[in-house]
Amino acid sequence: MYILNKILNYKRKTLDQSLKDVMKSKNRMISGKFSPIVFGMEYEEVKYTSIDNKTLYGWLIKRNEDKNNTIILVHGRNNNRIFCLKFLQIFLDIDSEKKYNIFIPDLRNSGKSDESKTAFGYFFAKDVYSTMKMLNQRFGLDNFILYGFSQGAMGVAIAQSLYRDKLKEDGIKIEKMILDSPISNIKKIILYHARIKNIKIPKIFLLPAFLTLNKIVENNLDNLKLSSLLGFVPTLIIQSQKDRVTPFKIVEKEYNDLQDDKKKETRFKAFRKGQHVRIYLEYKEEYTQTIKKFLESEKI
Repeated sequence: MYILNKILNYKRKTLDQSLKDVMKSKNRMISGKFSPIVFGMEYEEVKYTSIDNKTLYGWLIKRNEDKNNTIILVHGRNNNRIFCLKFLQIFLDIDSEKKYNIFIPDLRNSGKSDESKTAFGYFFAKDVYSTMKMLNQRFGLDNFILYGFSQGAMGVAIAQSLYRDKLKEDGIKIEKMILDSPISNIKKIILYHARIKNIKIPKIFLLPAFLTLNKIVENNLDNLKLSSLLGFVPTLIIQSQKDRVTPFKIVEKEYNDLQDDKKKETRFKAFRKGQHVRIYLEYKEEYTQTIKKFLESEKI
């Protein structure tokens, strides 16, 4: 099925391709950002394996050997760890005491990591969980803030929900989550993008694709939405009103559909402008302060 193939498969974006893109960029916040060294951050490359045997790679930035708190920056579809580099500036600006270590992975089908299906973030969740487990076992880190973008944000939300019991058994805590331009409801996003010249494909034609996708995601499709996944970990949702990839109305509705008790754990910050996952480039100072206030548990 064409639609299902588009959902599950896309060409992996290699690090070389991303490096060429940043060399071409005229945006000073992106251009020339090739590794954490650009930000004065020493790092080591880590190779590891996901729980379903995919080979993954990432950069570990140990900013403070005495600190256990670690932020994991999780890129989205058609991207890799190079995308996340510009966000390191945020932590230079707000974390002068170096309270947070940072890990930036290439999830499956990204960068140097193995090619694979992704299912709109469902399999990304396996990599997010595997990353936390690896950092715990290999480096003794057990307290995490998950910071995801687009499909990576959905992977983050799924991981904290789907692997909650396993994380508890492993002695691993997800302290907070930040979701920038998230895929907020997989079924609605598929329906939104399943258009030909702005004419919606009737839902009945998508039914076979949904049935097959539901089997692939282990019969969890109806629950792969933020209103079902959130509410257990303090979470900040960041969204642009101009986003055409993950439309504002879909994200806003998911937030509004959260039960009142779950809303107490969730914050929603809307920005008027900004392309998909590029809000930071439009609102550097306000975006940075939003992250700072959330991490410090201040009112946003």
